[in-house]
Parts: sequence; C-alpha cells; structure tokens
Amino acid sequence: MSAGNRAASSAAGNIYDLGYRHYEGKRLGRISAIWSLYVDSLRGIWGFGRQMSAKAAPFILAGLYAFPAFIQLAFSSLIAANVQNGESPDLFAYHNYFTGLAFFVILFCVAQAPEVVCRDQRYQVLPLYFTRAMHRTDYALARLASLATALFLMLAVPMVALFIGQVLQKPDTFGAIGTELPKALPAIPATLLIALSMSAISLALSSYSPRRAYAAIGLVAYFLLMEAVPAIVYAVGHEAGWTWADKLELMTPINSLGGATDWFFGHKLGIELPTTIDAGPYVLAALVSVIFFSSILMFRYRRIAA
Repeated sequence: MSAGNRAASSAAGNIYDLGYRHYEGKRLGRISAIWSLYVDSLRGIWGFGRQMSAKAAPFILAGLYAFPAFIQLAFSSLIAANVQNGESPDLFAYHNYFTGLAFFVILFCVAQAPEVVCRDQRYQVLPLYFTRAMHRTDYALARLASLATALFLMLAVPMVALFIGQVLQKPDTFGAIGTELPKALPAIPATLLIALSMSAISLALSSYSPRRAYAAIGLVAYFLLMEAVPAIVYAVGHEAGWTWADKLELMTPINSLGGATDWFFGHKLGIELPTTIDAGPYVLAALVSVIFFSSILMFRYRRIAA
C-alpha cells in the first residue's frame, strides 16, 4: 500500500477523555440569570471586584456631588445659631439640590454608562448571554436597573445628609424628625425619577457604540445640545414672536427633571427658565423621556447582531 493510501485510511483525529461531567445541580432559570446580571452590573459600576482605578471615577464624582450637603451637615450647629440670631443663611434644599449640582450627575453617567453596555459589544460576549434563559429585553432591563440603582444611591446620600442637618438644627430632635420627615419624603419619588430618566438616556445612547470613548463623546454632545438648543431657539423666537419656543424647555433633560422635582415638593418652578409653563408638565415630560429612551434601549438589543 502506498504512503498516500495509508494516510487516507488513517484516523482523522483522536478522542481524549477529559473527565467532563454533566451539571447535576439546581437550574435556577431566567429570574436568577437576570438577578445575577443586575448584581454584577451594579458592582461593576462602582468598581467592586476590579482594580482601584475603576473605583476612582464613580466614588470621586459621587463624593463631589454629596460634598455640599456634608458641609452643611458639618456646620449645622453654626447654622442653627445664625437662625436663632435672626439670620437666614442660604442653604441647600431638597428641591433644588439636583439642579444646582447636576453637572456631577451628568459626568457620572458619561463615565459609567458606557462601562455598562459597551464592553459586552466590543468583546462580542452578547451571544453567551442570549443563548441562555435570559431574553434580550431582560438583558437591557437588568443593565438599566443597575445604573438606575447606582444613580439613586448617589442622589439619595445628599438628601439624607440634608435631612440630618435640618434635624440637628432643632433643639427637640424627636420633634424635629416628625416635622422634617414629611418635607423630605418627596425626595424619594423625585430621586427615583431622576435616576430612571438619566439612566435610560445614557444607556440608550451608549448602546449604539462598542467603544467607550465614542459613547462618552456622544453623551456629552447630547446633553450639551439639548441644554443649549432650546435656549438659542427661545432667544431667536422671542424676537420673532414665536409662542411655542418656550415649550422646547420640556425636552431638556436637566430642566425637565428640575421642574419635575419642584412639582413633587409642591414648589413653583424654581429653575431659571424663560418659560411660562408650570411645574406639572415637566413631570410628564420626564416620564415620557423614561419610556422613550427605555424603548430605544430595548429596541437596540432586540435588533443587535449576537
């Protein structure tokens, strides 16, 4: 037999016993997969389980956002003395804290939203998720819930500090808690709405790029344009007599959320806007924003190649 015939008749490969065994444990299913992805995403946003540099951006930005509230808490006794002497120092309040420091919230979203969704696309691991019990919409909602939770924690810490500071200013601590608590409770739905809206916007836009840098640039451009364009249009429209130009303020993320916060606390529109709209429509605009961008996010993952 020739060498060519011997090669053709030889075995094409070898079989090795690697000792693999079938999984015999409990299969937790879809809910457990969603919960695991949510927890892993939340840990990743704060940098837990990663190197120290991954923790720098989220904790520094959260600290800068909460810093004024803790300063007010630290000097609560001095503030109380000034109030007793008839002075009324300018204090941060529940309803205007976000609008005054929204810049740090935007930076947090720009830094962490691409971290949540871009890495899986870049390294092409989405098929590993979608071939399991988890659906594509499950993946999107778990990512959205994780970023919203992280933002809610970031936004809630200053509210708690403001509450403690207000209580410490009063001589009767327990009586002050009962008085201050109804004033502070609207911060819960307001903070939740802010967290959901900013998370939906950030993830929906970031999900269209596998590169973190491009996603971050896109987010910065969006927030800058959406805050600047309505003001420019209003300035032009005011001279031209356009009666609809002030309605564009409802489309700006920060202004709409600031107006919605005023509504939750029962205040008149406290943000400086060139508009005649009451605070109520801003709540509707913020809710529409959550639904709209959440739908974009889910549509993206229903269509993405994986």
